[in-house]
Amino acid sequence: MQILQAKNKNDYNEWVSIWSNWKGKEIYAHPDYLSLYGDCSEAMCAILVQNNLTVLFPFSIREIELDVYQDSDEKKFYDIITPYGYGDVYVIGEGDSVTVKTEFHLNFKEWASSYGIVSEFVRFNLFSKSVDDYHGEIIHNSDNIVCDLTKGEEQIWKEFKPKIRQNARKALKAEVSIEFDSKGERLDSFLQLYYGTMKRRNALDKYYFKKEFFEMIHKKLKGHFIYFYATHNGIDVSVELILISDENIYSFLVASDEASFHLHPNELLKNEIIKWGISKGKKNYVIGGGYGKNDGLFSFKKDFSPTGILPYYVGKKIYNHDVHDKLVVSSGVEILDDANFFPLYRKGMISELI
Repeated sequence: MQILQAKNKNDYNEWVSIWSNWKGKEIYAHPDYLSLYGDCSEAMCAILVQNNLTVLFPFSIREIELDVYQDSDEKKFYDIITPYGYGDVYVIGEGDSVTVKTEFHLNFKEWASSYGIVSEFVRFNLFSKSVDDYHGEIIHNSDNIVCDLTKGEEQIWKEFKPKIRQNARKALKAEVSIEFDSKGERLDSFLQLYYGTMKRRNALDKYYFKKEFFEMIHKKLKGHFIYFYATHNGIDVSVELILISDENIYSFLVASDEASFHLHPNELLKNEIIKWGISKGKKNYVIGGGYGKNDGLFSFKKDFSPTGILPYYVGKKIYNHDVHDKLVVSSGVEILDDANFFPLYRKGMISELI
């Protein structure tokens, strides 16, 4: 098994080579996507090649700053997390994937223990084939909405809830038009809508991505992103940033002008994204979930694909229980405060999205 570091040029090139030759090319597995969060983590990837199969596990590593052994010179400790969106233990190729994944997990556990990894948190891809083989605790965190683009435009339109079709027609009647930007040339317009939306929702600071974050997407992930704008009278009133993989497109960030809600731009916007995805031969449009279980946002998304509900799983693993428990005590967090937060010792110290 190899551990590749995105900051190492040779490792980076090897990672990109494996990713580029993969029939799937999940955007969340690209080193430049993980490196978007480089201010608070380091992008790494575990690789195991065996019997014509390649196991690919992209992850971010974070140094733990809490003092566990204050009076000693013990080595540093870290934890692992997959970044914002979806991660996975991917298997590339055809063959006995169960055996190779078992071998991978044994090798990775050995590396993690020797490197000082305390815990691991994985956000699994909705189409993951590795959830059942994960050597840790699996939690059904929430549900996400996915639109099956292989059904075609006509069938998908029929399956929309009636109010979605009605509002899309109203948007057209109001002369709302849809435009796209595959280069990021309208970034200032996007940021105005995005920051306004974050303010309206009282979002935490970590959701206010800096302009440089998007500029890095434009520079490093060319061909794997596109902005869709809903425009009225020459003014952008709604926008959705889509991330693009070989088979799937993902709703990454969405923003809109509250004063234009009566125009129903979002219904038309998503319908046009669906059409675009079909025209590009994509299989799925991952619309995502809500802020909470069955909240208004989730219900809105479900109206576009009423039968497209997929479970969203996360994986939790502790490699070093002794250090983990001491970190929890050192953090001053009460276990009963939030037993679901993981890793618990980071509660209250997380200021980044990753």
